[in-house]
Amino acid sequence: MTDLKRELGFWDALTIGAGTMIGAGIFLLAGVALEMSGPAAIFAYLIAGVVCMITASSAAELATGMPTSGGDYFFVSRSLGPALGAISGVGIWLSLTFAIAFYLYGLGEYLSQFLPITAFWGAVIGGILLTILNVVGAKESGRTQVIVVLVLFVILGSFSFLGVFHIDSANYDPFMPFGFDSISATTALVFVSFLGFVKIAAVAEEIKDPSKNLPRALIGSVALVTLLYVVIVLVIGGMFEQSTIADVRDPLTTAARTILGSPGAVAIIIAGLLATLSSANASIMASSRINLAMARDRMVPNWLSAIHDKLLTPYRAIILTGVLALFFLLLESLEDLAKIASVLQLYSYAALNIGCVALRVANPDWYKPTYRTPGTPWLQIIAALGCLSIIVYSGPFAQIAVVVLIIASLAWYFVWGRNRVEIDHALPQLAENWKEQGFGALVAAPQKHESEFEEWTPAIRALNASEPRKVMAALANPVHEKALLKIAQLIATGDEEGGSVTGLNMVKVPYQTPVSTVEQILEDKEPVRESIKSISEASRAEKQQEVHSESLLATTFDSATAASHDIFKGLMSETENRKADMMVMGWQGGFSLGRIYNSPVQRIIKNLKADVAVLKDRNLDEIKSVVVPWGGGLHARLGLEIGIRVARAVEADLRVLRLVKPGIDAEEEKEALSQRIRPLTENFDRWEITVKEAEDVTGGMLEDLETHKDDLIIIGASHEWGIRNVLFGTITDIIADRAPCSVLMVRRYVTEDWKLKAAEGMKRMREQLGMSSSPETGN
Repeated sequence: MTDLKRELGFWDALTIGAGTMIGAGIFLLAGVALEMSGPAAIFAYLIAGVVCMITASSAAELATGMPTSGGDYFFVSRSLGPALGAISGVGIWLSLTFAIAFYLYGLGEYLSQFLPITAFWGAVIGGILLTILNVVGAKESGRTQVIVVLVLFVILGSFSFLGVFHIDSANYDPFMPFGFDSISATTALVFVSFLGFVKIAAVAEEIKDPSKNLPRALIGSVALVTLLYVVIVLVIGGMFEQSTIADVRDPLTTAARTILGSPGAVAIIIAGLLATLSSANASIMASSRINLAMARDRMVPNWLSAIHDKLLTPYRAIILTGVLALFFLLLESLEDLAKIASVLQLYSYAALNIGCVALRVANPDWYKPTYRTPGTPWLQIIAALGCLSIIVYSGPFAQIAVVVLIIASLAWYFVWGRNRVEIDHALPQLAENWKEQGFGALVAAPQKHESEFEEWTPAIRALNASEPRKVMAALANPVHEKALLKIAQLIATGDEEGGSVTGLNMVKVPYQTPVSTVEQILEDKEPVRESIKSISEASRAEKQQEVHSESLLATTFDSATAASHDIFKGLMSETENRKADMMVMGWQGGFSLGRIYNSPVQRIIKNLKADVAVLKDRNLDEIKSVVVPWGGGLHARLGLEIGIRVARAVEADLRVLRLVKPGIDAEEEKEALSQRIRPLTENFDRWEITVKEAEDVTGGMLEDLETHKDDLIIIGASHEWGIRNVLFGTITDIIADRAPCSVLMVRRYVTEDWKLKAAEGMKRMREQLGMSSSPETGN
């Protein structure tokens, strides 16, 4: 198992942060904020946004220095010690729980506009369903999250743009009717609208190139959402008189109805449902990660972090969070829920900023960030003071909640955790460096470390049928495991040396559970390892009886079990991390338009930085004859290499099938093709060329297969495009479905080289214009 699963790119990370922030805050609090501060409420959002952007930068530094799933809690406990970490961990968890209740409140409000239920019962129903869904592992996939965020931005962006034309500037007078003090109190209220961006840092260990993508995604998501919030508040403030805003139950929906009528109101309600549902679900998932991180440090009992054997979710932590969120709904005060969620998170953000400064001063050996936040320590100090100042203006109820949190968390730590928690933190080193350098330690030039993560970008592999290969076999169906490992062994074997085959079984892990948390569970699973061992031993014994190829017998087998939130991203990540040069997969089901275009296999074929082979197994026990159709493209040449490897390993006959249009000179075509493929075939002599006239490629191949009764056809990926492909699918897909023998579809990995792309483009153009000897593609 590899150490890191880097699967999330910049846009994945950005949508995690933005999607979590765009929740009930802007939909339910915009009107309340305008009521409290008038149009100057935009300053509340700007202040909160600036504080969060500085905090986001600090979180990025901490996450690149300590990539883990613990998020805020892990950062604070490692920088400021376990006592403050306990306050932060409990605070974040409770903050998320109050935020869930707040989001559920908003969900109930919007559901009540569609269904004959009260907002309270809508919130209760939504909370129960989301808790159940998270326990069973249902989630927003990365693609769904992107779609939800795009829909929200389109709806809210359209609302903002069209709303500008309905603004009455008279409604901005006076702009700050209640003075600056009201802005401070409003900031404490609306801060809940920014919760969630640090969730990006909580999945730092799963993000590609974190030194670049983490700070961009963290700061970018906050900046983007801040801009959106400010524009929306300006639009609403300009559309309603200040004296009437308090009487408007749902300003966004009412404003949208004014702009676009009923369709506009429906669009905002749908956006509100999506936003509150998405934010509540994301917060439930994030809360489970906090509990797991605290349990890993023994800050809370291990009982709470139990992972379900089959569902692989921290079900106890999820149920506890869900029940508490439902209990908090009894407060029946939107403002109280928002303020408590905000101030609990504000403490954690203040501690996170101070922790970043503490680690910069301490500079322990285990802290090697690849990103350094600018303006240290002054920006962090300003952000920390800003967080504490907002708490001061949050009102007595929220302030009491913070005091209770601190006392209860410290009591828990000293009673339960003090004698159990053993973690390395920065305080001892900080004290030593401060003693030596004084204030100079604060402004010492930071040391930036090189990232340990280097994305593998292999060059184009030269075609070579003699050298051994490193092949990854993706095992998903026990019925086809033997065939996949067998074909992988034949492909990996060189002319004189054995290759290597890794049988990989991917386990899908719900987003509620960090990938690293289930590593030990997977390591303890023996079925896949034993299955691969038995198959490889049987294969070795079988080959020993059939052939005398020492290189085939020298090919090594290995097993791997890995986890991922996305099976197919995980397969690609494992293949690239292990630097395998080919992945072999099985083809499931038959041919249909839906299967071809919705199959995850297509994602791997398109994105994997290695060659790909997809096997349609039809009794591959014995291979006496292999046929490779030749079209002259990149993938056909890889098909010929694979064909030579397979035929040589099992002493089979190899036919190169060339289909030509009627009237083409067969002997001349054969001679030209023989010269073209000679570099690959020079060390192999059991091959021949078949030139066959055909009206279309598909029909000609199927007719040839019926005539010759080959055991395996190896066919290169097709470059078809346009309406023909939509209607009939690619040649490879059709052959895979109709061929009477086993089919191996191969795709050669190439980089984005303009010369290669131009050559392939010219080849396709010649074929489409009828300027080549190849027949039509057919249907």
